[in-house]
Order: sequence, then C-alpha cells, then structure tokens
Amino acid sequence: MNGRKLFLLFAFFSTSPVQAGSVPSYLVELNKLPFVFGREYFVVRSGRTQMIVQADRVDLGPAFSYLLFDIQNPRQSINKEGAFNFVPGEAFISSALEVELGGFPFTALGHRTTTRWVLADGIPTVEAIWWAGGIQVTERISALVGMDVFLRSIWLEGTHLIGEESVRLHLYLPHGDCHARDGVLLRDLGTARLALALLGTLPANIRETQQLLEIGPLRVNPHSILRLDTILVTQVPTRPEEELLDKVQSLRDSSAAQAKSSTREHWAFCSSLSTSDSTVQEIFDKARYGLPGMMADDGTMDAGIFEYGAQWVRDTSNTTLGMIHAGNFEVARQTLERVLSQMINSEGNAMIAGGFDTPDREQFDQMGELLHVLKSYRDWTGDDSLIRNHRALLLALIERPLRPAFRDQTGMVHNRREFWERTLQDGYELAYQTWLIQGLRDSADLAPLLGAETQASRWHTEANRIAASMLSHPTRALVQDGHLVKRRNITGEIADQLTNFKGFQSDVPLNTEAHHRLFPDASMALPIALRVVDPRSELARRTLDEMEALWNTRWSDGGYDRYHTSSQPDQPGPWPFATCFILRAQHEAGLYDRSRRSLEWLNTVQGGRTGAWFEEIPSIRSLSKSCGLVQWTSAEILLFVVRHWLGVHFEGDRLVIHPALYPGSRTVIADLRFRKGRLRLEVHGSGPVQSALVNGTVIQPSADGSVYIPMDFQAGTVIIETVRSETSSFSASEPH
Repeated sequence: MNGRKLFLLFAFFSTSPVQAGSVPSYLVELNKLPFVFGREYFVVRSGRTQMIVQADRVDLGPAFSYLLFDIQNPRQSINKEGAFNFVPGEAFISSALEVELGGFPFTALGHRTTTRWVLADGIPTVEAIWWAGGIQVTERISALVGMDVFLRSIWLEGTHLIGEESVRLHLYLPHGDCHARDGVLLRDLGTARLALALLGTLPANIRETQQLLEIGPLRVNPHSILRLDTILVTQVPTRPEEELLDKVQSLRDSSAAQAKSSTREHWAFCSSLSTSDSTVQEIFDKARYGLPGMMADDGTMDAGIFEYGAQWVRDTSNTTLGMIHAGNFEVARQTLERVLSQMINSEGNAMIAGGFDTPDREQFDQMGELLHVLKSYRDWTGDDSLIRNHRALLLALIERPLRPAFRDQTGMVHNRREFWERTLQDGYELAYQTWLIQGLRDSADLAPLLGAETQASRWHTEANRIAASMLSHPTRALVQDGHLVKRRNITGEIADQLTNFKGFQSDVPLNTEAHHRLFPDASMALPIALRVVDPRSELARRTLDEMEALWNTRWSDGGYDRYHTSSQPDQPGPWPFATCFILRAQHEAGLYDRSRRSLEWLNTVQGGRTGAWFEEIPSIRSLSKSCGLVQWTSAEILLFVVRHWLGVHFEGDRLVIHPALYPGSRTVIADLRFRKGRLRLEVHGSGPVQSALVNGTVIQPSADGSVYIPMDFQAGTVIIETVRSETSSFSASEPH
C-alpha cells in the first residue's frame, strides 16, 4: 500500500464508519479474515446470543467492534459473513462507537486503543480505552446472563481538555430497514431482531435513515468524567416485537439493576482463585471469563469458530472438562446430555465433525475422553443421573473399541486414522491407547452406576493389558530408544515418514518439501499428563526431552507445533492447545522451568492476551482465512490450573489435593464450586506439603505429599501448610 492510499485509509476511518456502500472492498476483505497480525477476540454470551468482540492493533478500520451469532447454530459461525450484523460491502463496522467532537467523528484507532478483561462490579467485562481529541473514551461491554442483553457502558473523561466541550455519541445498527419505537432503535434481520437503547435520562434521539442512536449534546469538562449506559437487546429467533420492547422498557425502568445483580450472583457462584502469581491469575481468569461465551446453554458449540462450524465428541468432551473445573456445572450437564443424546449412535460410534466415520477412520480416543469427563462431572457435582440414564449407550461406547475387529493379539487398537486426523498406514496410535486405558479405568470406577459391576474387573484387566503392550511389547511397544513414540505400523516398524498426503495450500511444507517426519508429536505428552505413564519416570523425562524439538521449530517467538513441522498440511506454526498438552505433562514431571515457559507463552501469545486462543499461529502467511478460535484451549488452561497447579483431583471416588505451585509462590486461595457447596482451599507456599487442616481436623499427607480428603467431605475449608521454599523458578535458565 503506497503512502497516498495509506493516508486516505486513515482519513476514511476518522470519519463515519458506517456510511452505506462507502467502505473500500479490500478493507471489508481484511475484516472478514479470522487472523490478522494484532487481531484478537473477546467472547461473551447472553442467553442464546453470542457476541464476539474484535479488537485490532493495526488500523484496518474501527479497532473495537463486534459480531453477533446464534450460539445454537454452529454452522453460522463458520465464517464472519454468517453474523447477524454482517452487511455485504460494510462488514460489521456498524458496531463501532463514534464520538463526535467539534463536528468531527472519532472512532477507536488500532495502534492507540488498549483492550483487556476487567472484573467490573463482579461481572467479567471487555474494556477498550481510546481517544477522541482530548477526551479519553472508555467502553465496557458485558453480557447480562441469560437475558440476550449486552450492556455497553461509556465513560468520557476530559483528561486533556482546556475548557468545556460539547460531544455527541453515535451508536449504529446494521445498515438496512431500521425503525424507531418509544425511543428504541430496532432492526429486524429475519432470523434475529436487535434493539438499541439508552438507559437513563440523558438527551438522545434516533435517526432512522442513518440507523443510529445519537446521544447528546453532552458537556465534558476538563478532568471530569461523564458515564452513560446503553443496552443492545437481541431476540433469537424472532418473536413478536412487543416482547422485545417490553423487555427494553423493563430494563430502562430499573436501569438494568436486577439483571446486573443476577449476573453478579452467577459469576460469584463459579470457581475463582486469588494468587500473587500474576501469570496464573491472568490466564485462569481470561479462560474462565471467555469459555462460557463459547458454549450454549443447551450444550451446542462450534469446535472451531470461524473455521469448522461442526462438533466432535473429543472437542466437546475436553471443553466440558474445563467448564467443570471452572464451576460451570449446569452448562456442563447440558453439554454432556447433548453428546449422549445426539452425538453417539446406538453402536457406540462417536461423532466426528458432525457425522460418523467408517470403522477404519474412527477416533478411538473419543470413548476415553467422554468417560473421563463423565467421571469428572460425577466427582465434582455428585450428580450421577447422566450415567444412570444412559447406561445402554455408554456400555456400547465402552465396548466398541474392544471389538476384535479393531484389535489384535497385543490388545491394542489399530486403524488408519491418527490423532490429528490424517489417514496413514494401519497402525497403533499412542493417543488412542492412552485414552482407551484411561477410559476403561474410569469405566471400571463407574461400573456400579452403569449396572456393570461384573465387567469392572475385565475393564481393568484390558486397560492393564493395553498399557503393558503399549510400553513393553517385544515388537509392538510404542517406545523407542527410551522414549514414547506416537505410532507404529501393525507390521512393526516405527511410523515416522509421511507419504502420499497432500497439503492444503501450495506454500505448506507437505507441498514444498520432499521429506516429511511424523514425530516428535505433542500427543506423546498425553500419557504423561494423564499419569498413564509415571510422570517422574525416565521414560517420561526422555519423552519430554524429545518434544523440545517442537519448540520454536521454524519461528523464534515460542510455542510448540502439534507435530514435526515438515509434515504440516496447513501452515507451520505453534499450536496453543498442543502446547497445553505438553505444559500439563511438563508440570506433572516436575519440569517447572519448562512448564513456566509454556504458560508464559500461552498467556502472551496473540489470542492468549484475551483468552480466545487461535488453533494455530500462522508462520507463512500473515493473513489467514482458516485460523479459527478453539475453546478446547481455554478448557485446557482451566484444567491445568485446578488439576495440575492446585493439584485438586480424584483417585477413584476419593478427593485428593497435591499442590504443585511454582517454586517461590506465596499463599494461594481458591474458591471452587464443589457438589452442593464450596471447596475453599488455602495453600501456604510452594514447598513440600507438611500438613493439612480439613474443616478443622488435622490430616497428615501421604509419603508423596498428597492430602487424601475424608470420604464424607461435601464442602468446607482445606488449609495446606508447606515447607516454605524461597527459591523462584520464574527466572529459570531455560529461555522464556
């Protein structure tokens, strides 16, 4: 772009952002892209309406805008064009706030706008701060739980004004047939209806032909602050307009006080923690604020927003695991109910990308992932009805991978599909064996609820048989040179060369390079993270050493690739949720320097700064049409903090706490939702566990430092004293 065009671009976006048909086509195309350097998203949800707030650091248009979706329709969010407020030729720039000062319209400018999550009056809120002349503008957007209502609060601060100034604010609805009723701006979009209104008594008027609500004139004085609240109310699907107007009027009459109070109570009921470790605090909060916005109350989720528009049992299961560890039990239950009623067929086959694949291409990890999350749900909530109500289906699911058609004399499962969904030669996949072992062990623990007490012993035996073959079979073990390997062909050779598999674009490694390796592979971390393999063993350590080859493979700013970059059919680049696999394994192995490096990267990488992580960070093309938001990563973060860092987990039916704070950490206080009450956990320091107080009763730790909580514990306070460690690993010798 030459200097003249760049000047005109800036000039264009310093004026009204919503002049119909006036947006240059190349800017519309840039706004449609999921990934652009510096672009990040915040995800919030109110009722059935999902709002994805787009925050840009490059000046490609208004820097703070949003898209609206029906979260119960995963196909809608496969791309931005599906958003209710996307207008051809304009994109969604109508959602940007405009501040008119001295007759000149200002909007947020990318390189001068800061955005972040804040907890405002107990409610997770997206904040943007930018400048309109000498006025500092602060926007805060929050979702009022369960109401299809979004609150947009605006502060105007005369920080650098010399004297009093008059301003007007402009809020728009998508270009089209808007109309006004009772001071409310309305837009019928066919499948949704939008209403925009001001709370309070400030002067306002509606310009129907320009689709805008104008607030003002307002007087702003030097160093003074003026605050106002607006609401966007949605109706999905559409119903009589009178219902929408009645809701708006009720919110106006009360200044949304009851809706805000209910939202505060909702968030206070979820799990939280307080720690002086700013990285852990930030990343946990960002994940718990954003994840509920990515899943519907009925359990629907798009496994890759802006990319897939489909559902997998594995993605849904692992995402639900994070929801449980964040204390979102109700949505977790509905999600599991949806999986069990709509995503498993009568033969026990689990859904892949919205459908069911052939036996040779099934994902044998899905049974284990679903049984694991069902057990976790039962453990944390005490609710076993899902398991009891779906016994026949779950038994079919458990038994399916044990069929002789999928196994051989080793007891291990084999087929042509690997964990990352490529089709290879028939072989044994490490991740499949790992999750099958975990799933069978969890199934044995749940056998009484399944009415399968007589099968529990067989499931344990089969799990141990698979584990023995996986680790020590004389010719088929998934171990080589003292470390785990991702795959071995059924003929016995290690599967480490990828052939006859084409890349998706002309510039990717599979199409530009002649030789392609399969491992190391991030899925090799799973048996360590799940403790199927002893995390402190030499095998685990050597495996994690092998996976270090995935860090900074063809880039220099951190993160692990999902597998050897030479075999990428997509863009090379680090994968956040694959990095989470390795993070969890590193922490279990006691490699705190490495896990800290991984965590710091996840907290600061593009997407991580908002808690809406991209599936990958592209390294060839800076603009990518297929780089979606994957909620699985948010779930992995929540799981890491609660299960691995705080060390709260279950062994069979027993609650066990074994903290593994980073060396040098101070007291941590966690308030975790647990069954019908709370688990309030205090961990005083990061050293070895010395003693514990459980509801006032002293409990001595086991030899390895685990605190076994009494079986009758349903709620209360656990205080753990440690042998204090003053040594910090935050400045470890390994690069961060």
